[in-house]
Amino acid sequence: MRINNKEFKDWTAEDLQALIRNDDYRENNFIDYKVNFAPLECTDKNKKKEKQAEFRNDVCSFANADGGYIFYGIGEDSGMAGAVVGIPLLNLDRFELDRRNELQAIQPVMPEVDFSFISLQENKYVVVLHIHRGLYKPYITEEPEGQFHFYIRHGNKKQAMSYTEMRNNFLNAAMLSEDIKEFRKERLAENIAEMKKPFALVHIVPATFKNSMDYIPMFELYKQGKLNFDALFNGMIFDRAVPNVDGVYFPDYSELHDYEQLQIFNNGSIELKMDLEIKEQNVRSKELNTEQYLIVFDFIDELRKLILGTAEMYKKLGRSTAVYICVTIVGCKGLWNYTANAYGANTYTKVDRNQILCTPVEVRNILDEEQVKTSIEECVQMTKYSLGIRV
Repeated sequence: MRINNKEFKDWTAEDLQALIRNDDYRENNFIDYKVNFAPLECTDKNKKKEKQAEFRNDVCSFANADGGYIFYGIGEDSGMAGAVVGIPLLNLDRFELDRRNELQAIQPVMPEVDFSFISLQENKYVVVLHIHRGLYKPYITEEPEGQFHFYIRHGNKKQAMSYTEMRNNFLNAAMLSEDIKEFRKERLAENIAEMKKPFALVHIVPATFKNSMDYIPMFELYKQGKLNFDALFNGMIFDRAVPNVDGVYFPDYSELHDYEQLQIFNNGSIELKMDLEIKEQNVRSKELNTEQYLIVFDFIDELRKLILGTAEMYKKLGRSTAVYICVTIVGCKGLWNYTANAYGANTYTKVDRNQILCTPVEVRNILDEEQVKTSIEECVQMTKYSLGIRV
């Protein structure tokens, strides 16, 4: 939605005047006007809880439809914007934090919501919530405990979802998992075709990767200096960026570092392929024959850096989204690993299969530093377990 040819984050008090009694901006599937923010008006505790529940249901209704905008501080007259009155706020950060905390009660996850505070005067603001079309539909609330509510935006109001709408949304929710699985399968087939030695393949896939509206022109952003991939993925890039139909990749024309290749897709996904190091050594003390064993320490380090770099990239893009970290390991069957037994002494384990597809690790919000930190440790642990390495 644009006002005066401006995007959401650029709207000013002057731009809001374009909404007043303008039939083009009448309340509809995507727009709702509220003269105040009701939970702030309540002094009675029970009434406040009721209004907070209503706020969550409003957000769910947009997320379960096609997304939209709620304007707090603008009255409405027969569905059209009326007076721009604003709501009094002394601490904008606190207001947003409280609202996000209230929305955490939505299941299965909090929908993606952006806030904008448009200053009027005397500490009054029009607060605009941009609710994105949900990827985990249906979003539901449970208030009171044991009573679940399914709402969707139809026209200029929220309505209870029909059985068919609920069923279809539950079926569509399962499709994201299948889409990610298919994406991994396609990328794995392409990399196996070029396989020279055992390798690890990491994909970091945003939940929005199938949404054509979330296209990110990676190479253009790189040329404009808005994304410095060399800094974001330090040590994984050995030459200049090269555009392709999917996004941008980083070949090594010197052919000195062909063990590691990075590709960044316009759908927001990241791919790292890294050849795994193999050494020969007498790994079993009771046998004299030489065996091959796997070195994964360098890969684990690169995995950590890749996740941190991706989180920083999304921070620079200003995009809050769930992502899925997928680790695949190919060609290692029969190779040995160092590991530690219960007494701390070195022992050895053998990789038991040729293709290992680790379960995706979900990061519900790639901009949340604690979630990113936790996901890194989960990925490292899962990768080691998949290779038979005790942690």
